[in-house]
Amino acid sequence: MREIDELREPLQALVALAAGMTTQTVVLADQGRSTDEFGLSLYATYNPIPVRAYGQVRFIRDVVAPEEEVDPSLGEDWTDFNETACTSIELMLSVNFFNAGAAQAAMMLQNANFRLPVSEYLFNNKLAWRYASTPRNLSALYQAGIQQRYQSDIQLFVEHRVSYSVLRAAGVDIITHDYRR
Repeated sequence: MREIDELREPLQALVALAAGMTTQTVVLADQGRSTDEFGLSLYATYNPIPVRAYGQVRFIRDVVAPEEEVDPSLGEDWTDFNETACTSIELMLSVNFFNAGAAQAAMMLQNANFRLPVSEYLFNNKLAWRYASTPRNLSALYQAGIQQRYQSDIQLFVEHRVSYSVLRAAGVDIITHDYRR
C-alpha cells in the first residue's frame, strides 16, 4: 500500500466478510452520505486509522536512469537508484454497526480471522489480523435504545511502501592508498 485509499475496497470487503454482511451494506464513514437507503436494515460504517509503524524496515532498490548530469569520465552506464522502504503499519479499523442485528454483527468480528473465508481473504490481500476489540454497546448513549448501535475496532497490520530517488555521487574522485606494503 502506498496510499490509504488503496485499502478502501479490501477493508470494506473484509468487514462484510467478517461480520456476515454484504459489501453493499458496509460504507466508508464520514462521507456525508445519507443512510436512508438502509432504512431499519443492518448496515456498517468503517474508518481506517493508521496507528504506528511496527517492526524492521525492508528496502528494495531498483536501478533507474540517472536524474542528474553524469561526468562522462565515469562511463556510459551510470545509473541512480529508486529505493522503496517497506514497513509494517498498525492500522485500526473502527467499525460501527447500526439497526437490528448490530450486536450479532459486532460479535462476529471476534476471532473472525480463524474462520476459513476470512483467513484466506486476509492472506490473499496481504493483511494481518491482530485482534478485534471488545464490542461496545452505544445504543444507550444514542436515542435511548431506539436504534441498536455497536462499535468495535479491528487491529490490522499492513505493509506500507514509500519510494524515493537515491542519486549516486556523479564525478567524485576517490583516491585509495594501500599502506600494507
